[in-house]
Amino acid sequence: MVRGRSHSWRRSRRYRVPVSSVRDVLAVALLCAATLLGALWLPATWIHDHVVERDGFLAVTAPLAEDPEFQRTLSDSAVETILEESRLPGWAQERLTPLAEEQASKLTGTDVYGTMWEATMAELHGALFSPGPSELEVDLGPAIDRILSPVEEVLPFGIPRPEDATVTVATIPDVPLLPAVSALTPWATWAGPAALVLAVLALLLASHRRVMLTLAGLGGLAAGGAVWWLGREIETVVPDSIDQAAFLGPIVQVFEEHFRTAMTTQGVLLLGAGALVTAVGLVLVGLRRRS
Repeated sequence: MVRGRSHSWRRSRRYRVPVSSVRDVLAVALLCAATLLGALWLPATWIHDHVVERDGFLAVTAPLAEDPEFQRTLSDSAVETILEESRLPGWAQERLTPLAEEQASKLTGTDVYGTMWEATMAELHGALFSPGPSELEVDLGPAIDRILSPVEEVLPFGIPRPEDATVTVATIPDVPLLPAVSALTPWATWAGPAALVLAVLALLLASHRRVMLTLAGLGGLAAGGAVWWLGREIETVVPDSIDQAAFLGPIVQVFEEHFRTAMTTQGVLLLGAGALVTAVGLVLVGLRRRS
């Protein structure tokens, strides 16, 4: 009777899972979560700071005010509005047109144009985060006044101002991903510290810490590689309907270039950190085996 109980007890011990194995499995799970958070941290933070945040968005688009293509888009729209709403006879419009075009070409160097461009980009930012396609409307009233004031000093007749100087310069396609991203990116800055905390917990929990340190380094390599790849391939990630859209496309391409520069640089730094941790882990494992 006693022998039977002893044999049964020894058999149960044989199939019991070691506590150290459970700890290592949990540590690996924590490292996987840390790797995922590390890969999301840098891209999500950049998108939050430069796309979701209005001030960051305007900072990226401000230099585009010097682009001749965008300048012609707004100045030509102002001239067209003047000619359509002036209700002048044909001979008067013939005299008005070259003078208005000349003043419109000088508009881009004035504070009026800078204010109008900033307002346009603010409207664009709001349209990108609105559900469904949106019309990008711009109030050209200040620009029209700036164009017509010098013209009226030359012409012997007055030029009536349009009652409504708001025009549609582009139709912004629906970007359903942006509203969802904007709800998540405020938490992006916590992803990096959270990944570090998870990695430290994994090392403290693991029974084979030298091996787990090596795995943590490999996780850093994987996160850095993902960030680097996303920076290099951002053009393939952005849909062509946005990347090639009229007026919006060149602006999106500028954001892609900024994102590519930032992510490739930060991805390389993360790769270097992961390689360093991996090397330290391998050295410690080698020293352990040698001893």
